[in-house]
Amino acid sequence: MELQNIREHHQAAQRRRVKLTSLEQEINEDREANLERVNMHLERLLDKAEKDHALLRHMAFHYKSRNMSAKARIKSLKAKLSKETKEAKEAKEQDRL
Repeated sequence: MELQNIREHHQAAQRRRVKLTSLEQEINEDREANLERVNMHLERLLDKAEKDHALLRHMAFHYKSRNMSAKARIKSLKAKLSKETKEAKEAKEQDRL
């Protein structure tokens, strides 16, 4: 946005045929070059953030899947344990009689 304002200011100055001093021209060019560098830097940061976001989504899905399978395994092991403890109690009672 600032870059656009600088360009518009520069174009308006050209239309008015106002001559900028060499120092003012150098300042405007430096400002524009700096804004372009900052823009490129921000685009790289945005690309990196998008990649990181995609990776985090993949990791979240992966760990959610692992968590669900672990919960299912725990549930089946609990059922197996309760079944075997019940059978052990019944066998103990059979031995007493």
